[in-house]
Amino acid sequence: MAYTFYCVGALLLLHLITCHHQKVIATSFTRGTISSSKLSLRLIHRHSITPPPMHRLSSDDDIRAPLIPMEDTSLFLVNISIGQPPVPQLLAMDTGSNLIWVHCTRCDSCKTKIFDPKRSSTYIGISNSSRLCQDYAASPSYNNPQYDSQCSFGIRYEDNTASSGVLALEKFTFLTSTGGTVEIPNVVLGCTLESGGGPGGNFNGIFGLEAPNEHHFVSRTGGNRFSYCLGSIRDTSYIYNQLILGSGAIIQGMSTPMSTRNNHYFVTIEGISVGEKQLTINEYDFYYNAVIDTGTTFTELVKSAYVQLVEEVRRLMDGLVEPAHVGNGDNLLCYLGDLDKDLKGFPIVSLHLSEGVDIDLDVEGMFQKTPEGLGFCMAVVESKSMNVIGVMAQQYYNVGFNLDNMRVSFQRIDCELLED
Repeated sequence: MAYTFYCVGALLLLHLITCHHQKVIATSFTRGTISSSKLSLRLIHRHSITPPPMHRLSSDDDIRAPLIPMEDTSLFLVNISIGQPPVPQLLAMDTGSNLIWVHCTRCDSCKTKIFDPKRSSTYIGISNSSRLCQDYAASPSYNNPQYDSQCSFGIRYEDNTASSGVLALEKFTFLTSTGGTVEIPNVVLGCTLESGGGPGGNFNGIFGLEAPNEHHFVSRTGGNRFSYCLGSIRDTSYIYNQLILGSGAIIQGMSTPMSTRNNHYFVTIEGISVGEKQLTINEYDFYYNAVIDTGTTFTELVKSAYVQLVEEVRRLMDGLVEPAHVGNGDNLLCYLGDLDKDLKGFPIVSLHLSEGVDIDLDVEGMFQKTPEGLGFCMAVVESKSMNVIGVMAQQYYNVGFNLDNMRVSFQRIDCELLED
């Protein structure tokens, strides 16, 4: 039998490339003014009988975005509505991508309505001569004459599936905790017109949270910061997973410096330990070379650290559970047994970041059940280049990003305790 493990988002993303062709009128970008507060990514229903009152955000708003684990326990999803009238979209939260994109034509597996730009009165195409097109350009090599003069993009994945389309400006609509709604106009949106596989399933696209300049969504929400709190990715009934944007973001606990590079947030890992045992790592391999990525499921470590971790896990498992081979999982360390029962007492695996910040991986962060539930596999895999702190390692943490100070905080906490 074959088990499939999902790792989508920025780390499957090899490149986002923007190209220039020759019909859309060049449009200027007007940065909306949003007051310092929190933005909600709750679902806005298109056919509401009575639309809620519209207002600008105020400091009194306490607006939070519910995050929902995917059924396959690979990602967290967020609800957002796009266009006029608003069309609900279910997107994967991805701190490793700087673009928000949705399917705009056909997506047979998507569970919510596809966004059709022809039906939106607020959709504005971006031309290839616009500064915005230049800001998103990573390579001039992608070319599709079908898009004429529109600013187009292409996304290619490691399995050679791909998505491509055009960039546009569009209005996003959110609910507030006071029952009203707030709109953010002229948000850069990738409108996917062709897809050869790629993200699909239970979600319509990607909600990118990386913000390299003032045009990107996070930079426009007030406060230049955001936070998210995650519970168990296996618990679909937990209602306290949340994403907060703007100055109301919850940034608590110890913080560590970060940098941005190639549309990723990087931190430094200074050490890795399994219980009391400290692994020997090459500092050069981890200096600002660990990505915080909610768009990737597993943790990824370069070979020098991964091999040591595998050896220690095998030593601890010896005689307790039986090794297993999982089809299509040649690179996974797997065992037969019950994850919840057989791994009681398994030591904490800690990632020691710079300036004293630790990310502790308990059993749920270190291992993932096989779909049939007959065994489990280590949720850490080998990376050929950069290290990745995936979403499973971030369970039970509130993670706060301060983009002005370029620091990120990690606070291990039950998200319910952050409720007012």
